[in-house]
Amino acid sequence: MHLFTDEEIRAFSDCISTLAADSRVCRLRTISHHHWTNRYEHALLVSYLSFVLARRWHWDCRAAARAGLLHDLFFQESDNSLSLCLHHPEMAAENAAEVTHLTDQERNIILSHMWPAGRYLPRSREAWLVNVVDDLVAVLDLTALSRRWSRRLRTAPVG
Repeated sequence: MHLFTDEEIRAFSDCISTLAADSRVCRLRTISHHHWTNRYEHALLVSYLSFVLARRWHWDCRAAARAGLLHDLFFQESDNSLSLCLHHPEMAAENAAEVTHLTDQERNIILSHMWPAGRYLPRSREAWLVNVVDDLVAVLDLTALSRRWSRRLRTAPVG
């Protein structure tokens, strides 16, 4: 199973290219995230992996990709505080709603991506998927293993 086929990347780009070009989303490139990456590259990888899995399982891959990209759309530098950890999904959902119209499902995906630490329960399989993929990518980020995959997306027409 290849994750980074040209066809997969084109389909992904069709879902998120307008969002990825927005100046507020691009601003995430300037914010450090999990020590080895920036918040944009983290979100892009969460978005892409969620998209690929949802697409292969015939789930709503568009919602998974869009909400995956916007799930950490907040601009405070991480201070490792519990408060920021617990409340950033609400900030991200507010900011995402200013960037684009969110479906109820996309809003829930963003709000619930920190469950069980956060206050919102995932209400769809796509929300559960983004929640799990976000945790996986966070581990990859902390160990610098996400760099290779992020580099591949950076050279694709989406990054």
